[in-house]
Amino acid sequence: MTNRSTIAERLQRIPTTLAADLLKDRDMFERSAAGFRPMTRGITAFAGPVRTIAFLPGRPELRTRPAPPLHFTEIDTLEPGEVLVLAAGGSLHGALFGDVLATRAKTRGASGAIVDGAARDVAGMDEAGLPVLARGIAPMAAHATLIPVASRCPVRLGDVTVLPDDWILVDEDGVLVLPRPLVDLVIARHEAGAVKERFSRQLLLAGFALTEVFPLPDSLEPCLERFAATAEMPDPATVRQALGAQTPPRAVRPDA
Repeated sequence: MTNRSTIAERLQRIPTTLAADLLKDRDMFERSAAGFRPMTRGITAFAGPVRTIAFLPGRPELRTRPAPPLHFTEIDTLEPGEVLVLAAGGSLHGALFGDVLATRAKTRGASGAIVDGAARDVAGMDEAGLPVLARGIAPMAAHATLIPVASRCPVRLGDVTVLPDDWILVDEDGVLVLPRPLVDLVIARHEAGAVKERFSRQLLLAGFALTEVFPLPDSLEPCLERFAATAEMPDPATVRQALGAQTPPRAVRPDA
């Protein structure tokens, strides 16, 4: 997969709960960030590669750095489809993100933003149309209390490490942080499962019993592969022959 927008569209169609199930063999507890609240109404699923910005508590030496602030520069250079990750360790001592920054991120084509800290100007963010999650809300801006110190670097998002090449998947059920190989894997597993489900449904519509085709027996794998490649269903006689060729279940003796 090479087209980022196509990958994001396919990824965001997978609910985070289903993605976690499909990747349960891949340490999902280390990839699920919890504790974030929607800052925009009717939040929809979004996905994309991350643009990380790290914040630290302010101190005089950091406040003397030249303008513009690092996070302004990073938002001004966002690439279409990116997910903005502002990492401040969950601090609510001043808001990192508001309607003006959301508007600029939206015009740059960002898919969404996650703030591990506070946001503000919630009504304005609704108008901007950018999906935003945050730890909480604060009325004052964090101009001096939290300072952006690094970007496109590893950051902590809740209890999860986010690396610069990671992707994010978000919906109303949570936030998943996925390295690119797992993005490809979950899409492949999801699409393979969807094809298998359509194939089983067609078999049921053709009159086969649940006990015959659900779960799909291994003997029907060749038929499934042809269906996945051509979308053509095998004729019932071929299915019956394949079902008849499978190894029957071992009989259990009554006195065993």
